[in-house]
Amino acid sequence: MNISIVPVEEIKTLKRATILDLSNNVISIINTDFTSLIQLTKIDLSKNKIRSIADEFGNLINLRHLDLYDNQIERLPLSFGRLKKLKYLDLKNNPLNPVFSKVIGTCTDQKDCIEAARKAVSFMVDIEKQVIEDRRKEREQNNNDDEKRHNETTKIVEEVNKPDKRKKTKAKKSSIVNSATEEIETKSDTKNNSVSTSKFIPEEQNANNNYVSKIFRYFILFIISLFICFGLIFILKPELTNTFFNVNEMEILEEFIK
Repeated sequence: MNISIVPVEEIKTLKRATILDLSNNVISIINTDFTSLIQLTKIDLSKNKIRSIADEFGNLINLRHLDLYDNQIERLPLSFGRLKKLKYLDLKNNPLNPVFSKVIGTCTDQKDCIEAARKAVSFMVDIEKQVIEDRRKEREQNNNDDEKRHNETTKIVEEVNKPDKRKKTKAKKSSIVNSATEEIETKSDTKNNSVSTSKFIPEEQNANNNYVSKIFRYFILFIISLFICFGLIFILKPELTNTFFNVNEMEILEEFIK
């Protein structure tokens, strides 16, 4: 026989069939639909090329005898621990995980295969529990991470929507700076006006001083001119000078006589 795929639909029609022998074929995969054959109690799949077994294989709750000798199986599905009625298991000549292979033993005879069935089911129960617990923790961690990201996102949104105190402080500082600048400019203008006024006052004083100086110079020139004129008269007409002085002397004597 060279069956490569389990004819599940044909087997389903045999409702009373509880034993299935598909040994010495080229079956490589046990698909999910195979697990619907829950009426089976004994399955012989030895000497095939099975590499993969459906995760739902544990649904075959009535299975008591399972022969998987000489295949290419590396691991059993997690649900294998649900085969509580399994009493016989042959996994010789399969590239099993070394840890699992050590747990179930060599299975050299029927007694070993019975023990292998018990150990395999018990071991897979523990593995399934551990995997379920790990997945639960992973989901919780993911939920916590999601919640954390949500909270961080909410916080960021709130920070974005919240009025920026720094902007308010900056605006306040800017207002203070502007007020201070205006005050400085006002003082500067006042000072400039004061300086300008103080500049005008000395200029007016200088103008007055110049005016007085000019009058004084003119007066001096006038006096000098009088002296010059008098000197010329003295030189040119001395008799007028003598008469003037004699008159004055007589007037003075008369004043003393009186």
